[in-house]
Amino acid sequence: LVFDTLPDDTRASHFQYLLVQRCPPKLPWRRDPLASPPNMAGEPAGLEGARTALSNKEYKDALVLVKEVLRKDPGSYEALLLASEIASAAGETEQTHKALERAVETSPSRPEAWKALASLAKASHDTDAIIRTNSKLLELLPEDEAGQRFDCHAALAAAFTARSEFCAAAKHVGRQLDLGDLYPEERLDLQCARADLELRAREAAVATAVDLRLRAALEESAAQCGDAMAAPAPSPEALRRDVLVELAAVDAGQGEPGDESTPLLRALRAICAEAPLALRYTRYFDELLRRSLLRIFTAPVRSAERQAARRAALRECWELTCPAGAGGCSALPYESAIWLLEEEEEMKGGGAPPGHATVGAAVGMSQPAAAPALGANPGPAAPLGHAHATSAAVVTALENFARRFMHRFPDNPNARACLALMLRRRSVGDGSLAVPQATRRDLERLLADALRDPARLTCATAWKALAELQYENRGYEAAADTALRGLHWLQARREAGHEALTQVALALRLAMAKSLRRLGRLDEAERHFSVLAGWVTEGETAFAEMSGATPVSIHQQALRGMALVALARGDEHAAKAQYERILGKAAMGRGPGEHWAHADYGWLLYKDGDLQGARQHLEDAVRVALGPESYVTDSQLGEHYQRLGEVYWAMRGRYRREKQFAYHQVRAGGEDTRRPCLVRDGAGLSSKGVWSGGGGAEVLGRAGLSSLARSSMHLMCHVTLVLLTPDLTCLPDPLRFEPPPPPP
Repeated sequence: LVFDTLPDDTRASHFQYLLVQRCPPKLPWRRDPLASPPNMAGEPAGLEGARTALSNKEYKDALVLVKEVLRKDPGSYEALLLASEIASAAGETEQTHKALERAVETSPSRPEAWKALASLAKASHDTDAIIRTNSKLLELLPEDEAGQRFDCHAALAAAFTARSEFCAAAKHVGRQLDLGDLYPEERLDLQCARADLELRAREAAVATAVDLRLRAALEESAAQCGDAMAAPAPSPEALRRDVLVELAAVDAGQGEPGDESTPLLRALRAICAEAPLALRYTRYFDELLRRSLLRIFTAPVRSAERQAARRAALRECWELTCPAGAGGCSALPYESAIWLLEEEEEMKGGGAPPGHATVGAAVGMSQPAAAPALGANPGPAAPLGHAHATSAAVVTALENFARRFMHRFPDNPNARACLALMLRRRSVGDGSLAVPQATRRDLERLLADALRDPARLTCATAWKALAELQYENRGYEAAADTALRGLHWLQARREAGHEALTQVALALRLAMAKSLRRLGRLDEAERHFSVLAGWVTEGETAFAEMSGATPVSIHQQALRGMALVALARGDEHAAKAQYERILGKAAMGRGPGEHWAHADYGWLLYKDGDLQGARQHLEDAVRVALGPESYVTDSQLGEHYQRLGEVYWAMRGRYRREKQFAYHQVRAGGEDTRRPCLVRDGAGLSSKGVWSGGGGAEVLGRAGLSSLARSSMHLMCHVTLVLLTPDLTCLPDPLRFEPPPPPP
């Protein structure tokens, strides 16, 4: 319809234009159908007939006409372009390329031939030609040709990527982002492409640096092969870690956290600001978090700069794991938060106030003012119970991370370890009740399952908790093995640049020494105890809130271990000297007076015949064990009751209350352990039944005291009903007894 309305003098040119568009040549590039028709008035004579022949697929006739024009005017740009179109339509790629090259030489400032050459290079996958032609096109095209410039940058980015020149490719992708308005989806895809290129460029730089350093180290090692003091060549993993830290230091020098002067950080932050909650973009959130974590290792160990970087990374973990954060699709923020909080506990010590810390307030993880919903408080934190003023806020923050971690990634070993630690903290409560053995067994199985793959583990506290639980459950061989594996794991972690978790390492070595003593390897145990007693000061304690135990004095435990080793060798005098040393320091305020110290020393006094001193210390042991700041198992508490009851019974009724006390202690020990065992009467003989004496005294016994104190095995007591008389001079014959009547 438009053609019919045109005047007669312009119909010919427009008809030719419509024919070309209807039957386009095979040249890879073609004219824009929406552009104005070419100006035929300025073309040399004869080209119009050549175009007509081309449209009729008469390639030989068209070529003859074009050659005739070129014979008259060898530098005709239009004739050379038409010759390239004819050659392309005829399938002669080489002739097409030659014609276009002649056109470029004739008029190098005109873009039509360069566009055709760029299309030929793209079709032939010639990266060098793609780079040459598109770079020239970018120089020739005007700034307002945003669409064509966009295509040129895209072709250059693909070509540089094929040549593994990722920095140059990322530069051209960035130029694409700067051209014109894009749909949000297109912009996000380009940002992801730029981030991928920046990451590949960083990885290539790291690989090159590691290769160079490894070669230099091997050459140096070969030169010093005869030197016995020469250091071994570093591993590729260690060299890679050093290179990454150095690159992170360069990034930190270019801009502070939040600054976008680094290209890689700029690309990652742009994606994280616009990307929706989807697995497709998880890796970019993880890469941004890894950059924040690498900043930690650029600062010296235990420095203020490192503390600030750790807090910034912890805050970023919190923002990524909150309900509105897209990083919730990945486990990396949770796993990173665990070891960051463990280092916080190591650094803080007694710096955090006790009480119920709120979510986000611990360790400075408050949400930013611009996005209050990002780190919103999901509710009040659970009571800390037994946690003291050492690291209460850190434990609260760990619980908040752990709850979300277990909900989103229940099969992750670190999540299972966090679950076991949370359950252990709740089983301990405020320390006033003993932890049942069944609960300890369940926790041990859960932690052992979480620690099957140490390579995936980031929670160092899990090693400590598992070793302690295995020791409490009398799995001494397993406890020693777990402690040794945990120490090796901590050493590898420290070599990777992390803070040294001294308190966890000390607790693991203590658990290993105690297990070796139980296994009868006294020399090894004594060596470990001596090292611990010499390394640790009297007042230093291991912070154990994360592992679900109260702080333990490593120094006192080491002295106790040395005393128990001396007892195992029959040297009771040396053992008493160690316990007197522990209790003397506690009396002077130089350390806590633990329940086990009073119990062990009281029992030694009982063996020496000092009943009053034994009674006093065993009563103190029960009082301290039931205190709010003590951790005691059911078997330990039952053992204290059993020993106290035996001391009361051995006092032979000097006062009537001793006999009643003996009855109550035996009953308490039976109720606490809930396991049956035999009874020993005042004469030290096992008995069961009713004793009849001359003074009318009757003793109703279904069970009594066992020799647990000497064997350190599990205590087993039935409920004991004892009727005593003040006249103990007429002891019944233990061999004459009748079956007891049923209890009321």
